Amino acid sequence: MSTGPESSGRHRWGDRESPEGDAMAEVFNRFTLDSGRRGRRRKGMPDEPEPQVSALPTSSPSWPSSESAQTAALEPMSEEPHSQEVESAATYIRPYAWTGGRTRSNHRLELETLVSTSELCQPGLLQRLEHHSIAGLCQNPRSVAEIGALLSVPLGVAKVLLGDMADLGLITVHRTVSENGSTSHLSLMERVLSGLREL
Repeated sequence: MSTGPESSGRHRWGDRESPEGDAMAEVFNRFTLDSGRRGRRRKGMPDEPEPQVSALPTSSPSWPSSESAQTAALEPMSEEPHSQEVESAATYIRPYAWTGGRTRSNHRLELETLVSTSELCQPGLLQRLEHHSIAGLCQNPRSVAEIGALLSVPLGVAKVLLGDMADLGLITVHRTVSENGSTSHLSLMERVLSGLREL
């Protein structure tokens, strides 16, 4: 139990002094504010020269004149090289912002599922910009793959947008060939293939 510092500045630990405490104090005393990360000098290494402090300049700094500032304001600014990176990042973010981050639709929409606009799909009733784009594409029946390719969005985003429009009654989802149980139509497969190639 410590009873306070002695006149030498060390604490008393009861009747005996703690050798561990002295060792700890030695370690802490080595780390002072001016020690920094200076390592010990290796043998055979030349001493580093002390940094020279240069005198401060006696002349005042030169400031641009108002005429040069006016001519600089008239010059067109060059486009920054990283603006293309920002635009490309925005194109990846925007489609998922359209869906609110959702990746699944309430409807089972396959790649070959055909959709077309319904009678309820009037330009004045459409509130979202992407619904206008899809309504313009779906005047004639189109597959989900074609719509995704024409909108330049991932298929998951196209499915979510089409599912939202189907929930609102803005598009009609046609039965797929596999749902009918009939053989596949060559023209449908060609349209889906062309849509996939455009992706």
